[in-house]
Amino acid sequence: MNRISRRLTFQFVAQLVLFIGVMALGTLVLIVYIGLQTEKHAGADPEGLRGLGSFRYSFAVKGGQAVVDTAWASALPERGGWLQVVSPEGAVLASTASPADVPGHYAPGELFAFWKKKLPFPYALTINRVEKDGKTYIVVYGEKRKAEQALQQALPAFDGRTLSPASEQALRQQQASLRIYGPDGRLLHAFGEESAPRPEAALGDMLGSAADAGKTEAEEAVHFDPATRQTWIVRTSDGMSAEAGEGMERIISNAFLAYFIGLAAFILILSYVYGVRFGRPFRAMLEFIEQLASGNYTQPPRTGKGKSRGSGDRLRKPKGSFRLFREVGESLEGLRLELARSEQLRNRLEQTREEWITGVSHDLKTPLSSISGYAHVLESASYSWSEEELRTIGRTLREKSDFMSELIEDLSLTYRLKNNALPLDRKPSDVNEVVRRAVVAFMNDPQAASYAITFSPSGSPVIYPVDRKWFTRIVDNMISNAIKHNPAGTAIDIAVNEEAGRGFSVTIRDNGAGMDPRTLDRLFDRYYRGTNTEETTSGSGLGMTIAKQLTLAHGGEIAVRSEPGEGTEIVLRFGRA
Repeated sequence: MNRISRRLTFQFVAQLVLFIGVMALGTLVLIVYIGLQTEKHAGADPEGLRGLGSFRYSFAVKGGQAVVDTAWASALPERGGWLQVVSPEGAVLASTASPADVPGHYAPGELFAFWKKKLPFPYALTINRVEKDGKTYIVVYGEKRKAEQALQQALPAFDGRTLSPASEQALRQQQASLRIYGPDGRLLHAFGEESAPRPEAALGDMLGSAADAGKTEAEEAVHFDPATRQTWIVRTSDGMSAEAGEGMERIISNAFLAYFIGLAAFILILSYVYGVRFGRPFRAMLEFIEQLASGNYTQPPRTGKGKSRGSGDRLRKPKGSFRLFREVGESLEGLRLELARSEQLRNRLEQTREEWITGVSHDLKTPLSSISGYAHVLESASYSWSEEELRTIGRTLREKSDFMSELIEDLSLTYRLKNNALPLDRKPSDVNEVVRRAVVAFMNDPQAASYAITFSPSGSPVIYPVDRKWFTRIVDNMISNAIKHNPAGTAIDIAVNEEAGRGFSVTIRDNGAGMDPRTLDRLFDRYYRGTNTEETTSGSGLGMTIAKQLTLAHGGEIAVRSEPGEGTEIVLRFGRA
């Protein structure tokens, strides 16, 4: 199970790494995309000209001469602006769209005075110092402020109550608005495009509005009339810049929206994939367990990739997500096979038990009938029995009762052996002598007179701790089974052999009828009594089972080889003492 833990840990770590990697990649793509779009808009949008950081790209120096970039040069007329590249000495090295009233050379401090509005200058200036090829250049960008122009146009066009239609139309064309406030700060007049004007204005509002205008695309010009104590505020907005800014904001917001939607989709897909990956084997295992719980021990419905099983009884190697839990699958398969074997053995045992009960019932009924018949005769008949007749009756009653006792004892013995409840008094003994005595008893038995029974001892004594009574029972049961299931004249040989380094063996070999595979497979099953129709089926059906259990109790093992018509060989092997 440690392998499962390692594989699951690897899977979840890999999933986390994949998620982090996709997030990092998505973030990188997002940043690159926004950067490219920003650069694209900055290059295409004239408002980009006003950025101080972009001045370094506005010109290049070739052969000691400054050359203005064509993109800047083409965008300047649309803005109503102009551009100059000035040397530290004040000489204009390059000029684009410069009006006639702009100087072609600046005295030391003159440009600075224009920039700080210490000297009157009709243009608003933006100045930046740029280093190129180890030399310093001054880039000057100037344009007329739309708000100032609109204010200057509106002042003479106002008659105290209304603004001339031409001036108002000019305000609209310039996307400008005019608001006139009284001495108390209340709004008196409003003209132009601005919506929802302030109903009143205070000094703090004006200062804040002017500061905000400097941070945005809007421009604002303020005029105070000392005579009327009215405040005029003209505000313009750069439609192109505003639209471009809104477009850039829309691109950024859409990019972030696409990023988060993509991330959410990736999380959902990843969750679904891993849900299926881990859910499918769990579902298969639960179905398999439910199948086993219902008593169905057939092979599982699937092991991965839609394949149920391989050829024969072997499952295919698990594929896909099933490989993560292959040890669990192997354990369940082992459990299935064990349960199937147990079920098969139980059914076979139940069937054999029923057959045995039927046979034993028949075998008990026969001696009981004899005992019952003799009892009735002795009880009811007024007859003077001779001693010989009484001995015959007594011998018959004893034989029948002994037979019944043997059946009962065999049944009790096999259950005692099964539960390890039979104590063995094992003492070192010569196995040759123990087996010889058992064989001699059969040789002297008239019932075995028609069988050629021989014994071959080992060349030297074999000393092994045995319980003489029960070890003799092993040999008796083996020889009895050979006599019972073979025709008269069968040769039965019992041999004790030493096996170098492995202890010794006792072999019971006959040249009789042999056994078919089914009988051989069930030879040591309890209650099984064979299927040879030429021989009687009387007996407990426990003789070979008892022999095997006693052999195992003595630390031995049994091997059987038999073929129909070729006889049977049973080898009992025991280790060293």
